[in-house]
Amino acid sequence: MTILDGTILVTGARGNIGSRVVHALAEAGHTVRASGRDISGLSVPAGVEAVPLDLTDPSGAEAALDGVRAMFLYPTFGDVSGVLDVAVQAGVEYAVLLSSPGSYDPVEHAGPIGVHHRAIEAAVRESGLPHTVLYPSWLGSNVFRDWAEQIRTGRVSLAYPEWQINPIHLGDVAEVAADLLVRERFRGRSLVITGPESLTQREAVRQVSEVLGRPVELEELTREQALDARPDWFPEAVLDSLLGVAANLGNTPATVNNNVERVLGRPARTFAEWLRDNRSALA
Repeated sequence: MTILDGTILVTGARGNIGSRVVHALAEAGHTVRASGRDISGLSVPAGVEAVPLDLTDPSGAEAALDGVRAMFLYPTFGDVSGVLDVAVQAGVEYAVLLSSPGSYDPVEHAGPIGVHHRAIEAAVRESGLPHTVLYPSWLGSNVFRDWAEQIRTGRVSLAYPEWQINPIHLGDVAEVAADLLVRERFRGRSLVITGPESLTQREAVRQVSEVLGRPVELEELTREQALDARPDWFPEAVLDSLLGVAANLGNTPATVNNNVERVLGRPARTFAEWLRDNRSALA
């Protein structure tokens, strides 16, 4: 059954995924409210209301949640229990929580990524708010976060190049989240979604080169060299945890499922499609 009335609140509307969820819902004709800690300069589609909301500060939550029937939860750092209590009191019926496979990965669950996401999941669960935890696989945007500057120089340096990943198009993540928010089908405790293929990091770099139409070489680093080359913005504990996952998995194929197609009725988009759709960010 499609939700025909009530407002859908999208938190983290500035983010790569939250902004896409806003657009997907608005394009489908739903009433959308977009929120962020700071909404100055936040660009939203026509007809979408933008409201300030800090998920760790319940003082502004009552106004933001007024009339909200469903909400998309961005996994922010900090205690979100106060805002969740307000959501329950305001009559919010359902939430989609964006999480990470790191929360259940045998290695990463004990690292900073897993600990953070498990804490958010626990808070939502303990609030009593009906919800689905959405676990997208390796995000296509990671190529920008991790490799963009190196790609521009024509050489990507990384450890464990045979580590296999399952890149997912952020448009698919957003469209699945939007569908879960407006329909009752496929709702459950959790939903894991992946891209359609398992690729080694080496193959992913090769696809970047093919899409850009110019050489992008790959330099293999040891784990220690990768940590030494860590950019200042990348927390050492997080990188070390990710390298631990890569070391643990070796060249084992990444898990691939058909849940994007089950929800959206079409196949998940490939990594090459993601690169073509966002080529300007790497040029």
